[in-house]
Amino acid sequence: MAITCLRVPHMALRIALLDQPELDGLPLLLSNPESGRAVVLDATNEASSKGVRVGMSLREATTFAPDAVVVVPNPAMESRVSIEILRKLEELSPLVEQDEREQGCWYIDLIGLDRHFPNPTEAARSMLQCVPAILRPRAGVSTSHFTARVAAGVAHSADVRTIPIGGEKTFLAQAPVTWLPFPPDMTNQMMRLGLRTMGDLAALPPARLAARFGPSGRLAWELASGTDKRMIHSRPREESVVEELDMPIPAVSRDMLLLGIRQLVTRAFGRSILAGKHVRQVTLRAFLENKRSWEKPLVMKEPCGQQALMRAVELRLQALELPGPVEAIAVQLSGIVTNIAHQGMLPLFQARHAKPVTEAVDQLRHRYGDNPVYRVVEVEPWSRIPERRHALITYEP
Repeated sequence: MAITCLRVPHMALRIALLDQPELDGLPLLLSNPESGRAVVLDATNEASSKGVRVGMSLREATTFAPDAVVVVPNPAMESRVSIEILRKLEELSPLVEQDEREQGCWYIDLIGLDRHFPNPTEAARSMLQCVPAILRPRAGVSTSHFTARVAAGVAHSADVRTIPIGGEKTFLAQAPVTWLPFPPDMTNQMMRLGLRTMGDLAALPPARLAARFGPSGRLAWELASGTDKRMIHSRPREESVVEELDMPIPAVSRDMLLLGIRQLVTRAFGRSILAGKHVRQVTLRAFLENKRSWEKPLVMKEPCGQQALMRAVELRLQALELPGPVEAIAVQLSGIVTNIAHQGMLPLFQARHAKPVTEAVDQLRHRYGDNPVYRVVEVEPWSRIPERRHALITYEP
């Protein structure tokens, strides 16, 4: 069995290079300068070599690296790039697993790919092509998750490090225990006991580690010895619908944002895939000025239709404060299920509906394939720009 680990170190930082490739090679710092106490969330090797460390204040970091470039998090772009990379990897192998502990890390089972590639190393090289080169991906190949991950960690950019079968324990001997997939408290305790490398762990009887650290100690000994029995679990395939909208004018108010979200939700439920269906989750993404973004996943207590979903979204976003003008928004609906049954109300207690208008809208939708009826909604009546005072949205009786 051969497994490839594909890694993109400092992915949240290097995402900014997709739009600004001229920053490649400069010391980059990931931080949020608009927060109360801006700290370094991540730093590239160019910044770390000058003494910058994760957790120090941004002001202190700039004294070590005066030429450092501060990059703000862009979660919406990170999600978009990660989904695209995962889609390309799944075209090569159906067994692809995203590492839950590390962003920009994937495990790929190479079983069955020997018909397409001469050896596992060449298969891993083809997987490097699934990632934009400016992100500096690297890959490791071994017989297990953990060894492949460590191999990818020591590989050079755009290169593959292959560990021969039977050489896992020797390769891992000099690797620090911080590579283990355990909380920092546990690895720090190991180092205080003098267990600094995988070789130190493998030299001990597994029963002693199990007695000191419990089941995690036994697992640590197995990983350090090159034995990893974990299998790759591919993500569950679920249908989702994504709609995007470029705002005609950058939105600066919550009402304008909700208006755009309503348009996208209406458009999404107009697709055949959602006909008579409900959704359990909606992910909202807003692309802001200056290459920033905002992302918020919302999980519903029960599957919601179009109107119920919008009511839930409006309720969840009551206290929303936009971090900046919104240039574009995206809505992703997932957890699609068939229509659920509810106990209806007695006729005497039901609200009156505009039946003629409803029938007319249904006939127009059936004739033209879409709802051609709109209504005017007041958005920013105080604005000096006439086009921003009102907006048109689809009329749903």
